[in-house]
Amino acid sequence: MGNHQAVRSTGSRRGTDTRRNVPVMAITTAFNVGSMTLWSPILSLIMRDLGATDFQISLAAAVWAAGSALVQYQGGRWGDRFGRFPIIVYPTYLCGLAIGAAALMRSWIPFAFVLIFWNAFNAVQAPVFSPFVGESVPPAERGRAFGRLEMAIGFGVVIGPLLGARLLPVIGARGLLLTTAVVLMVTGAARHLFLRETRPETTGSRPFAFSHVLTGRLRLVLLSTILYNVILSMTLWGPFLPLHASDAMRLSKPTIQLFYALGAATAALASPLAGRAVGRFGSYKVLAVAGVGLGVASLLWSVQRGLPGIAGGYLLMALAFQYVIVASDTFRVHAVDDAIRGVALGAIGTVTNLSTVVVVPLAGYLKAAWPAAPFFIAAAAGLGLVAATAALARADAGGQAPGLTEPAH
Repeated sequence: MGNHQAVRSTGSRRGTDTRRNVPVMAITTAFNVGSMTLWSPILSLIMRDLGATDFQISLAAAVWAAGSALVQYQGGRWGDRFGRFPIIVYPTYLCGLAIGAAALMRSWIPFAFVLIFWNAFNAVQAPVFSPFVGESVPPAERGRAFGRLEMAIGFGVVIGPLLGARLLPVIGARGLLLTTAVVLMVTGAARHLFLRETRPETTGSRPFAFSHVLTGRLRLVLLSTILYNVILSMTLWGPFLPLHASDAMRLSKPTIQLFYALGAATAALASPLAGRAVGRFGSYKVLAVAGVGLGVASLLWSVQRGLPGIAGGYLLMALAFQYVIVASDTFRVHAVDDAIRGVALGAIGTVTNLSTVVVVPLAGYLKAAWPAAPFFIAAAAGLGLVAATAALARADAGGQAPGLTEPAH
């Protein structure tokens, strides 16, 4: 199917008022992420209860990342060819079905296997998610749009862990997973009804090969993306925080859920400020400063043993994390031209996830003898991110790859 056919196939969902996509995505994603945080803060512990060792947990996380990597490039290609709308909507339904199936599993191996599909369906959306939101508003408004989006998501995440901690003794982990499945099916229907297509008419007008992400300016975009994903996988997106909180800090599952909720509240309140910071200083600078800050904060948190220090360190991580998220959302949209945005971000996502496949089990292996290993890796990646974004800014100033530089915002 050619590009013009692709536009016609999504035309029924193309509208002049795409700004409403931002509140619709904010609300539905807040419900989706909030429902998943009913149980995701203790996912590592759920797997441990199903019989997995810590190394097996980190290995499963690597397999999930590999599954995600295999589909991201294709997801970006589909987003450029068929439009953003179908890639945002239909995998939402499939995620609901996958989580519902995971709830029925009684040992860690089939549980981890089903979650491969859940991660893959999420990953198909990944190259399109930020472009879809960013393309819904003018470039100058993107930082604020992502700030509002992340604020809504943050409030959903506040409610999720609190509700999860309350419901866990009542309905168990299986009940929490089934609740998530229902929510995903409902939000998929809402997206189907209310979202409008945003795919730029110039999309697909420039040829792109997978190898292009390894050359010129795009390799700096790729390196920056890899580094901030390493930071996230070692901290709030990975399996290591709850394991460290349980083993070294002796925190219970409900207490871990509570900390997760408090961190999410801090992050939600910080989202508008993060959006303004990106608008004022640019996504490169905010991403670099927040990335290294998150790595250092995780190190400080890891050595705490008293409750005040644990709480303070976690809130500091949550604050830095939110600046990273808002800046990285904006970074992905600004750093790649309309003509190749979906496919380029898909290729970058594939390489990024493959790097996570290596780093996460390596950190899990090192953790057995050196419990703080993931947090030292995060801090080192933060320093690398500073260097990578600085090099990218110099490349843009030098005029590399015209049309792919970050506009003022």
